[in-house]
Amino acid sequence: MGKNASVPIALVIMTLSGTVTAGRLAYDCEVINVYHLSEKGELALSSWQAMMTGAQFHVSRLSGEITGRAIPTLNAKSVQVVNQGSEENSFKSVADFGKQYQILEVQEFREGETKPFVASSMGGAGIVTGVCK
Repeated sequence: MGKNASVPIALVIMTLSGTVTAGRLAYDCEVINVYHLSEKGELALSSWQAMMTGAQFHVSRLSGEITGRAIPTLNAKSVQVVNQGSEENSFKSVADFGKQYQILEVQEFREGETKPFVASSMGGAGIVTGVCK
């Protein structure tokens, strides 16, 4: 094998290793449902449902910061990872917006590539559920 053959192999190895690292460092998520708390104390589909269904966002597993169309933390005063997640525990993060908080839980302990999430936004979208990879 000549020198030129090793270049494509190195590129494939670097691409694959980057993909594995990105998966460990971040979640890519999609919204499935959005709920609000009714006057009767029951969860009901929110008026945000139609607008947010299918919305995607990205979560840093290092900082907890969320970017994308749904539940972003760009305007948060602080964002903190409460639990990194494992085979036994959920990934959890909290964003402090001053007088409002947003909590995200990704059930990392679930088997398979797809992990369910639930987010609660006090003063925003309400309760948002979906899946992350």
